[in-house]
Amino acid sequence: MGERTEALLRIPLGIFYGLVLNVLGIVVGVLWIFLFLYTLILGKRHRGAAEFMNGYVSLMYRVYRYISFATNERPKLSLQPVESLNF
Repeated sequence: MGERTEALLRIPLGIFYGLVLNVLGIVVGVLWIFLFLYTLILGKRHRGAAEFMNGYVSLMYRVYRYISFATNERPKLSLQPVESLNF
């Protein structure tokens, strides 16, 4: 695929990725409050919530790299984190 076609394809993909990230961002915002209170009360992090939030931030990083023309590799919609959490 040529660079011009790839650049034009980023417009609808950017809208789609933006919608997905916004919906997930709302979930992560609510989850952050839960994780804050959970950690404050129990003194430890909830592993599942922390891994979900880590995956969201990794997805956001991959999408921003693609949309900003830093890479031509289209991001997969997976919450696979860039790096693992330390528990």
